[in-house]
Amino acid sequence: METTTTERKTNEETFLHLIYDFFDCRTLPAHMIFLDYWLEKALINKQHKKYLNAKDITFFSTKFLALLGFCHKIHTKETKNSIYFEESIKIPDGYILKEQQLLLLYPNYLRTREICNPLLAFQSIFKNCTLDFYTTSINIWANEIIAEKSKRHILQTYFSLKRMMEACWLIHERSVSKNSYQYILNAVNPTHDFALSCPLLLTDEYLGNPYLMVEEFFSFASIDEYKEDLTKWFKMALNNQESYENANDLLFIHNQMLQLIHAGYLIGILRLTYLPKTNYTTQHETFGHWLIARMETISTANGISYGNPVQLLSPHFKENPIDYCIEKLTIDHIIKIRYGLKEWLEAALSKNSNITNLDHIYIFDQFEELQKIMEALFLLIIQPTRANSNIN
Repeated sequence: METTTTERKTNEETFLHLIYDFFDCRTLPAHMIFLDYWLEKALINKQHKKYLNAKDITFFSTKFLALLGFCHKIHTKETKNSIYFEESIKIPDGYILKEQQLLLLYPNYLRTREICNPLLAFQSIFKNCTLDFYTTSINIWANEIIAEKSKRHILQTYFSLKRMMEACWLIHERSVSKNSYQYILNAVNPTHDFALSCPLLLTDEYLGNPYLMVEEFFSFASIDEYKEDLTKWFKMALNNQESYENANDLLFIHNQMLQLIHAGYLIGILRLTYLPKTNYTTQHETFGHWLIARMETISTANGISYGNPVQLLSPHFKENPIDYCIEKLTIDHIIKIRYGLKEWLEAALSKNSNITNLDHIYIFDQFEELQKIMEALFLLIIQPTRANSNIN
């Protein structure tokens, strides 16, 4: 598993380095203009000697081939096992207008769904044309030995290269330069839309009753187990010498936290009261009773007394956990948490990066805040059973 994970990270990092290098030598508009001039030279023999010389054609055709080849690799192999990478470069469609205002350049050749997820552009590019097709076309194009039947292939390649560059540009702005996320960090009055913060939205069932998501969250693992997982994740994100062994496990924890935060946001903004279903099992009246019993079983099985799992909330919030959701889970705060979680995810899955250069609010403050969120929602679930339990 470690070998596979390391290989994935190497592929991803190599891809991002190629993108950085591609746009470091020329801007997106300069690449686009070069491609236009190159096409005119191939199709109608129009000369642009000032902007299009033999050395440039050789140099940039090599750049195109290298980037195109890695886009193909990402399309055919990487995305199947690197959901965390795909998630890191996606945006909800509601954020497009904000991103357009933020970035100086924006795609003209991509569909909306491809702007939201640039990896979908690679699917389109290679849907009907192979990598060999593009390689042959570019080599013919560069060598200027163009038969009439080859011109149609070059035109197809021209449009595909433009789409590829726009998709890579969005990846560059979202994952390399991170210009796309400056709005999230610096906005004074962000739009009050949870999708702006978190593209992983709840299902319709959980939107109707977000407490169902909280129940599902704690049915997978106890609050103590989640805190242990969170601590492990935090340590991996701080350390650039190690990485999280199982990427899928970490992605699951990441996604669970996002959905729990969404549920807490809805509970707070709507001031929802928890109304547990009775007769949860033949032995337990409610989910809260089952949860307490399960925690005791886990403690007994492990031979560990976890004690009181609620340690970080203030006395007021311990007594009134709904107030925590109302006061703390605001859109402004969630946007920061969402950004921090994204950085944690990338750092924990890479041996070459960590979160130590981030502002403190995304490091130790966030580590404590995530535990408080779990504690508040845990208390909301067990409140109906507190009178008959030893949990405070």
